[in-house]
Amino acid sequence: MNNPNPDLVVLPFRATLVGTSDPLTFMQVVVLLNQGLRRHIQIERSYPGAPEAIGWTVFHRTSRAYYYENEPIFRSERGARSHIRKVYAIQYSLNTDDLMTYSHLHL
Repeated sequence: MNNPNPDLVVLPFRATLVGTSDPLTFMQVVVLLNQGLRRHIQIERSYPGAPEAIGWTVFHRTSRAYYYENEPIFRSERGARSHIRKVYAIQYSLNTDDLMTYSHLHL
């Protein structure tokens, strides 16, 4: 069951409506997702502490970019890490052999 996946990483995200550059709030994204309007939202990687970062989610890391693939969104990093632990069996701890993904170790 221990399956560290180096292609998955928990990062903050920013969101806009597709075709615009107007940032959305976390609650706006939640409402749009609940209305089934996922295709109208562009979710992109952000950085911790960035003013446009509104929440945390799981991204798929490639050699060129980070892609969002319809993972749940969370207001806090803790929620996103808990999700990745449960769904993908990726563990986190403060020890050196903590099974953190390659992506996390090289942010």
